[in-house]
Amino acid sequence: MKCSRCGEEIERLVHFCPWCGMFCGDQKSIPFEDMNLTFLRADLSGFTEMSETMIAEDVMAFLNEVFGFFSKIIERNKGTIYQIIGDEIVSIFGLPKGSTFAPHMAIFAAEEMFHRLFECNKKEYLKNPIGLKIGVETEYASIFNVGESVQSSLHNAMIITLGFKKSQILQKNAENNTILVGECLYQATKAFFEYREVGEFLEHDLSVKAYEYKLKLKT
Repeated sequence: MKCSRCGEEIERLVHFCPWCGMFCGDQKSIPFEDMNLTFLRADLSGFTEMSETMIAEDVMAFLNEVFGFFSKIIERNKGTIYQIIGDEIVSIFGLPKGSTFAPHMAIFAAEEMFHRLFECNKKEYLKNPIGLKIGVETEYASIFNVGESVQSSLHNAMIITLGFKKSQILQKNAENNTILVGECLYQATKAFFEYREVGEFLEHDLSVKAYEYKLKLKT
């Protein structure tokens, strides 16, 4: 078929034209579904220093091992990997719709990630230990085209939310080996976990109030 806007030929059935982005569905408007989701962004700190003391093969082997553990931890706590960008992993909790206690499961996953990284840092060939910075926030999202098989369909979905940006701001402003959470997640979990108020971070007119989760690392 041809796109009604740009006239380019579309070879397979898609929701949006790959040439101009025009919605190609039968509906007059995009059928978004509103969900309350929790977004977790984790970034390895000290990665540059580590890579300078190791050969490229060992660096990749270490990253693959760490992110392999992280992926299993996130999935075990009912989260879904959204994307991995360099030494950063982005995940979503609360999918499929109806998953309960997503904010709490995100905190459990974050703490377990720290403990697993602590064990990985004990490797003999690792001269410089790696740290971790995590930002987590709960936010409403409008989602289109997420099916029952979330992991296989998420890359084709459209997700409109401030959750990605807020969790990124929290992650970027976290101290090394620290979990920062936003106001919404704090309100949802403060009866279960211990936090301390950090303050507010402002980026591009978006203000994010932050709380530090009292992480207890094993020694």
